[in-house]
Amino acid sequence: MREPRFYRPPAMLGLPPDMCTVKHRNRPVRPFHLAAVRRKIAAMLGVGVAAALLIVGSAGVPSAAPSTLRHALHAASVQIDPPGCSGVLAENDQIVVTARHCVDPGVQKLRVRFTNGATRVGWVVATDEAADQAVLFLEDPIDIEPLPIVRRRQIPGTVLYFEGNPSRPRFQSARLDKIGRCPSLPDLPDALFTSIAGVPGDSGAPLVDVVAEVVGLVHGGARCHIATPADTLLRLVERVLERDDVHMTRARSGSHSSRVSAGHARRS
Repeated sequence: MREPRFYRPPAMLGLPPDMCTVKHRNRPVRPFHLAAVRRKIAAMLGVGVAAALLIVGSAGVPSAAPSTLRHALHAASVQIDPPGCSGVLAENDQIVVTARHCVDPGVQKLRVRFTNGATRVGWVVATDEAADQAVLFLEDPIDIEPLPIVRRRQIPGTVLYFEGNPSRPRFQSARLDKIGRCPSLPDLPDALFTSIAGVPGDSGAPLVDVVAEVVGLVHGGARCHIATPADTLLRLVERVLERDDVHMTRARSGSHSSRVSAGHARRS
């Protein structure tokens, strides 16, 4: 199996030093937690957390109210240009995840377009060929709540939610039919077989559960019903955030800028 690859953005590419400075609101890179996401979305909508975000089902699992889930999913979804694929802001306000096949060989940066009209430059910092997943690091943070990546093991029969490419959202519920291997991902033992009605351009779009956690990313194959799992995605993102060469430091001058270190590394 091919191991994930990690890259050091962007100074190692020989760019001017000012290209390596990113604004980060005076705090280090860290994962966002679901509780904070819930509180902030509730505040944004002007409603209480309990009333707006939690509906306790028969199994006692809290779920996001449909309208709130849909809003959070759409806000965090992105279009990646080129080639027009999808992706999602996940775990951190400078991390976007997408499908690996959306990143052409040799491409080091892509333009990320958010649903509020904002755009950012995203550097390709990690890829997993076997899982068809890629991580982009934004040069500047975005004032949008990222979606957490699920930590729970998924069970066939679970209801998922999906909107596809945010430029033409088609919010829909779907079912996780089974977990296993598919011909287009031969080295991935736990591909997600779903009932989503995907179309070209949906690659990299997130599938989320009832609490708006990312369960997988659209891969395609089998008429676009296949998604890649959260476990490989989470490991890829966490290793990026833990790396010494992708770190954010508070400027001693008192400014809110931070630096991405130079260098270049791949895990082979």
